[in-house]
Amino acid sequence: MQKELVQHMVDGSEDFYFMINPYFPTLEMIDELNQNMIHLIRYYPSNQKTISEKIKRLENINLPLIAVNGSCEAIRIFLQNYSKKALVTVPNFNEWEITNHIPIRYDATQEEIKQAISQNNVDTVCICNPNNPAGHYREDIEEMATQFPNINFAIDISFIDFVDKKIPALPQGKNIVLFKSLGKNYGFCGIRLGYIASENRKLIDDMVKKIPIWNINSVAEFLIDLAIKNRGEYEESRIKIIEGTQNMYQFLKKFDFLKVFPTKANFIMVKSEKPLNFRVKCCDNKTGLDRTYYRFAYNPNFELLEKFLKNKGD
Repeated sequence: MQKELVQHMVDGSEDFYFMINPYFPTLEMIDELNQNMIHLIRYYPSNQKTISEKIKRLENINLPLIAVNGSCEAIRIFLQNYSKKALVTVPNFNEWEITNHIPIRYDATQEEIKQAISQNNVDTVCICNPNNPAGHYREDIEEMATQFPNINFAIDISFIDFVDKKIPALPQGKNIVLFKSLGKNYGFCGIRLGYIASENRKLIDDMVKKIPIWNINSVAEFLIDLAIKNRGEYEESRIKIIEGTQNMYQFLKKFDFLKVFPTKANFIMVKSEKPLNFRVKCCDNKTGLDRTYYRFAYNPNFELLEKFLKNKGD
């Protein structure tokens, strides 16, 4: 028997590694997807412009926008073409550190960031907001961007849906470029979907030239359509995750060997006095962190952590 070459990831009641939406898409949506699968496989999707307009409807956003094959595609296209030197808040999603950059602490004050911009002659400031993996959320981005109109502020808002029950207003400004993965919040990680949006239409029009006309597949497009139709179910899932993550935060705080960081995302960062040997993300590959830092993705079965943590992870 030939050995299987690809090991597919599967849901697990004891998995706190992957940041997914356990409530969305719904089983009814998956059934509808399955019923249409033969047509989705056989025929072309709509073009880039059409799918981008659908994402605008889904996200209720009225900005020039490009549909992308996951935020990784967006970040690379932007950094490799439009930035010669960036200031990057760290730790961060590692893709933001692929080009020439200066690191600065994720919770640096506005004054510290402004000073770093001036001292290092950067043309871009990259902020993951909320931060991954710390869950820290900043409310001063628009104010900073206004003070540096000739510098692009590249803002990763992939986790903004979990900041509050009412999603915060997006920062505005012609020098603000928004990047969002639609995998983490909608539960679509496997289909690779996201977008870039900005008031700077000239920048967006130029970036479109660097993306194929068919960069989003038919299955992804159909799931966008389903998500638009099932917006109410998504909102319910989003609120459940916000409430559940805060409950998990309180649960983790009762273990005295963990320092638990407040979060405005669907995950929680901790610093542990003991190694944690189960399905949780060790953050030693994140700039500024080591093997004592871990990220817990929200899982509705978080009380199962008791059996892993009662022995301090040994």
